[in-house]
Amino acid sequence: MNGLTGISTRARLFLEGEILEKTARVLIVEDEPILGLELKEDLQDLGYFVSGVVDDGDMVMRAFLVDRPDVVLMDIKLHGFRDGIDSALQIRGFYPTPIIFLSSYSEAEVGDRLPRIAPYAFLQKPYELDRLDGLISSLIKGSV
Repeated sequence: MNGLTGISTRARLFLEGEILEKTARVLIVEDEPILGLELKEDLQDLGYFVSGVVDDGDMVMRAFLVDRPDVVLMDIKLHGFRDGIDSALQIRGFYPTPIIFLSSYSEAEVGDRLPRIAPYAFLQKPYELDRLDGLISSLIKGSV
């Protein structure tokens, strides 16, 4: 036993001097604080850098410009006047950053609004962490 139990994978890798392969910056846009924190911890445990967590659609672009993430995890239901699709369209108007929608809505329920946002991926809640990890990796590599 190395005495490093109870700490995150990211912290353990840092303390052991290992190099993290996943260095992507991820912005989380989620209106539920507990889920936002859980997502942040899950992604950090996988080795991603979470640049921020935002819950208000009206603040997404500001957070995006400050954080300049490699990928955005976007809920559809958000606080404020903009929902996640409107926020994604705002980002897409200026930057080609990949967006993963993570929502309790089905893709069919909002699908008619999504085509202008490509590249994007859609994952319905509750999410599977392995699937989310794969989507982030795929979008960053440009294979989705």
